[in-house]
Amino acid sequence: MTSVLVIDDHAVVASGTRAVLQNAGFEVESQPSAKNIVALLKEKHFDLFVIDLNMPDMDGMAASDLILDLDPDAKIIIYTGYETEIEPLFASMIERGIAGVVSKSASIDSLIAALNAALRDEVLLPIWLVQRLHVRDTERKSGTNVHLNQTERKILTGVMRGETNRDIAGELLIGQRTVEKHLTGIFQKLGVHSRIEAIERVNELGLIRVPKRNA
Repeated sequence: MTSVLVIDDHAVVASGTRAVLQNAGFEVESQPSAKNIVALLKEKHFDLFVIDLNMPDMDGMAASDLILDLDPDAKIIIYTGYETEIEPLFASMIERGIAGVVSKSASIDSLIAALNAALRDEVLLPIWLVQRLHVRDTERKSGTNVHLNQTERKILTGVMRGETNRDIAGELLIGQRTVEKHLTGIFQKLGVHSRIEAIERVNELGLIRVPKRNA
């Protein structure tokens, strides 16, 4: 029988989830937190984990890290009542090896389908998450979600001209550290990590046209 460990600090939710999964033929245990997970996993192997994202002692991401450190092949489903928190964490979840995401408002069939998919080494994503990720990807490619203020545009113009931070600071009459802070924010907005990537991204999106300097 497939064994499942439910980790959720809400007793009513944990009890309901346990009952639903038991009725579906799973062997289920539950814990109110991940504090004792190391000791528990040394005593018993679980085929699947259903973990609440928001818990006071240790959140679902940290709990997943702990479990995956002990068992890199662990199959983890993040269970959340806050759908909007998933989108910004999705890439990190995939990198960690988390097998899926299920909303606490989802149907019983959806939860069971996610667990069965994880057992097959598949990732089953809810349609709302796929739709949001698609919208975000479309915005990223079109540049519609990139908004640069006047100072950021001036700094980027300097970067595209090959100027140093000191050069840019001198032109704008601001400190070099201020330029560095602005660049950090610019990189985040563009989704890049270097000047070269920033230039490529700006050219791709057509955000800035750099005027030629007068000879």
